[in-house]
Amino acid sequence: MKQNQYIIDINEQNLSEILQLSQQTPLVFNFYAPSHQESADFLALLEKIADQFAGQFILAKVNCETQQMIAARFQIQALPTTYLFKNGEALDAFPGALSEQDLQQRLSVILPKEEEIKFNQALDLLANQNYTDALPLLKDAWTLSDKKNSEIALLYAETYIAIKKIEPAQDILNQIPIQDRDSRWQGLQAQIDLLIKAADTPEIQQLQADYQRNPSSEIALKLALQLHQAHRNEEALALLFNILKQDLSAENGEVKQQFLAILSAIGNNDPITTKYRRMMYSLLY
Repeated sequence: MKQNQYIIDINEQNLSEILQLSQQTPLVFNFYAPSHQESADFLALLEKIADQFAGQFILAKVNCETQQMIAARFQIQALPTTYLFKNGEALDAFPGALSEQDLQQRLSVILPKEEEIKFNQALDLLANQNYTDALPLLKDAWTLSDKKNSEIALLYAETYIAIKKIEPAQDILNQIPIQDRDSRWQGLQAQIDLLIKAADTPEIQQLQADYQRNPSSEIALKLALQLHQAHRNEEALALLFNILKQDLSAENGEVKQQFLAILSAIGNNDPITTKYRRMMYSLLY
């Protein structure tokens, strides 16, 4: 939002509209008078914090010298007086000025949590199909919620499914509590099942059969490449890692090179990368 969108002068004409906005956006309703120094100074502090939070809440200013009807409606008896609204309800109200630290603590009642901010940022990116930048935000949001916010987890898994990364999506769905596995969870699981079937190509099936008969590093390399192309990266990495545990220089170093190439291709934002990079370090050092 631009400043004139999140710092607003209240009058009789816009009062109802601004109060209704609190259904979607937290609202700080401040009553002051320019001739009342304490209230004017406190308003300046509120404006400073509103700029810092840049649209995470609306600061509605009521000049009691010019808007006496509104002040009377709220039965204002002291300046400054501040109301805090969220979801259309006044959650807090206090007379007098507060220190910046005390004000920040009071505002925490209505301000979105950090995971909510990151989740909403990810939603904006996903609206433009920017999956790459949305994934780390969703990862952070889910971690900040101690992996308890299933709405975040479902969107996180859905984003991986959108880019056909089956394994991290399945890992996330597996961590969602049984009681939260609603129709949306079932739908995402069904999408994963379809992707797995589609990824089980005849070439993969043949190479898997060949590898069972002859578990050589040469066949493993071919199978790992096919699995990677089918977005079955964890299977590919596990296959190659089992060979590297026995011989780091297998196939003249090609197994190690292919292992690292897959890690590089799937990127640092994929949790599988972190897992298998650690496993590789354990072999190297």
